[in-house]
Amino acid sequence: MALKKNPSKTIIIALLLIFASGVPAFESEFYDIGYSAELILKKDQNFAEAFSEIISEDSISTEIKRLRLFSWQNKPIGSMRTLRDRIGNDIKAIYRKAHLTGFYGAEVACEITPVSDYRVAVKITVDLGKPFVLKTNIRYLNKDEGFVERHGKALLQYSRTLNSSLGAIKSAAEFAVDDLQKSGFIKPEVIKKNLRIDYDTREAVLNLTIDPGEKVVFSETVIRSFPGIEDDFIRNRIAWREGDPFDIEKIRSSEENLRNTQIFSKVSITPDESALKNNKVPMIIEVREDKKHTVDFSVLYAGMRSMNFEKQSQAQKRLKSVITRLAWKRCNAFGGGERLDFTIEGTPLRVRDKRSDYAFEVLLSQPDIFLKNNRVDWSISRKQELTNVFFKKSDLGSLMFNYPIYDGLLMRTGCSLDKTYVDADEIFFRNKEDGRNYKNISVPLELILDRTDSLLNPVSGYRLSLKTSSMFFRNSEIGRLGAFDIGFSCNYSPDELKKTVFAFNLVRKSVFGQKLDDIPVDKRIYAGGMNSVRGYANQTASELIAEKSVPLGGKSSLEFNCEVRRKISGDFGLVLFCDGAKVFQNQSVRPELRIEKKRWFCSVGVGVRYFTYVGPMRFDFAFPVNRRKGADSKVQFIMSLGQAF
Repeated sequence: MALKKNPSKTIIIALLLIFASGVPAFESEFYDIGYSAELILKKDQNFAEAFSEIISEDSISTEIKRLRLFSWQNKPIGSMRTLRDRIGNDIKAIYRKAHLTGFYGAEVACEITPVSDYRVAVKITVDLGKPFVLKTNIRYLNKDEGFVERHGKALLQYSRTLNSSLGAIKSAAEFAVDDLQKSGFIKPEVIKKNLRIDYDTREAVLNLTIDPGEKVVFSETVIRSFPGIEDDFIRNRIAWREGDPFDIEKIRSSEENLRNTQIFSKVSITPDESALKNNKVPMIIEVREDKKHTVDFSVLYAGMRSMNFEKQSQAQKRLKSVITRLAWKRCNAFGGGERLDFTIEGTPLRVRDKRSDYAFEVLLSQPDIFLKNNRVDWSISRKQELTNVFFKKSDLGSLMFNYPIYDGLLMRTGCSLDKTYVDADEIFFRNKEDGRNYKNISVPLELILDRTDSLLNPVSGYRLSLKTSSMFFRNSEIGRLGAFDIGFSCNYSPDELKKTVFAFNLVRKSVFGQKLDDIPVDKRIYAGGMNSVRGYANQTASELIAEKSVPLGGKSSLEFNCEVRRKISGDFGLVLFCDGAKVFQNQSVRPELRIEKKRWFCSVGVGVRYFTYVGPMRFDFAFPVNRRKGADSKVQFIMSLGQAF
């Protein structure tokens, strides 16, 4: 540790001040004495700017007052000799505190004054002065002047932002090593480190001698993982490629990318120096899956308004139900893994209409929410869905295959079979059974090009998706349908810290192959909801059937979302947004299905983001433009995990 110039002389002078304070004349009389202590902290106008960056004035006073001199005051002490020893030790401690924080020119004085018989007053005065300036000199072994100038300049610029505290001096040495590791050198070593305090120029001069070692490139990457996870899932998240210059920052970035998936309890990336050959170093990645077993049990009493999904009674009525749910999960943070849900729903109506339905789901898949590795998912389920337009109950079996085609490009395809019962307002059906029951086989195909930097909180990059599906119905009146969705979203941040983000999303949806009246209610296209036009409830940003409060739906739609996101602190952010959508091809040939005037549905709003280690929590307040009285709420509140798009 660096000490003040001739510190022993300073301490001797301080002790002489104690002896010269008038105490010696009474020393023989002062035994079993008590004392009170007072601290005076002197500072100049630069104190607040320089010193408060390290520790506040109140904090340094608190630290000093923790010394025995202050903590033991007003307690009897054996003699003046004991008091002088205590003061001498505490003065040394005060100097150490000042040196640790870069105030190498600090002065400490002590004054002892008799107050009464067997009691004295001790006053400690600390003059910190100005902090010293940090200056760095660096020498690299076996390197030319150009190398020294290039890397030494980076250290010089960095050290200008530091104070002269010992913590900052340690940080400067670490920066010099880190700078080399970002430039291809695998193991730089500090051979010599010397700190010289120049009291004449008021500088703390750090002299470093560093051996850069070998400059290497990344070689092969060895992955040590666990069954059920593909190597490509991990390789797609590392920031280097074989042959790239070694860069410690890329290793740190890759570790962060893997941890952000929230599916690993351990992530370790290390260079295998034992296999270093021809300036090529292999990398070893070790991961351990983080899966937790959970058992959930819940009972829910739900009230459903204007939903008619009982099979016998066709009257619209207020419907209430009791839902009991038991679920077992062995999943990671994003739900990847195995899950078994069993739900029983009871609907108390009149005795003759009374019924109970049940739903369950079994889903097995690889734990990859990002969909960037080979995997096969299969599921068997009975699901019930109650929306603002229809009630739907489906027995479903599906087999899906995911395959990465190129960096960031994923293909997903498979096959699903389902048997569905759907019910809605009677006006949709021309007879009792028409369109309520159907069986179909679906063959989906999905292509996703994802160049964003994060799934839940993208601040840069774009995402392009194309989803198509061919549906074959056993119902002869429906026959065959086709559908496609095209989506594009982009994120742009104009500042380096990425605190402000401009985001845009555009989605085109369409279903084709039959007239609107022959398309089942649940296969039509609607707009509105938490990821659509947020000022309108789910499926309600569509034209209503005349004299009815039920959306008709359409065969195509166009939606857009615009957001300005601003991070205002480490954990919170604000969002301003505007959404819009229009449903097309929503004219029916049946006169009773005449709709209101066609128009765009738009909403504006403001949101709050709370950033967690998993992703941002979203709290949005959305207001519909040209609200329809009796059909739309004045405001929609949305709470979810992750950004809207």
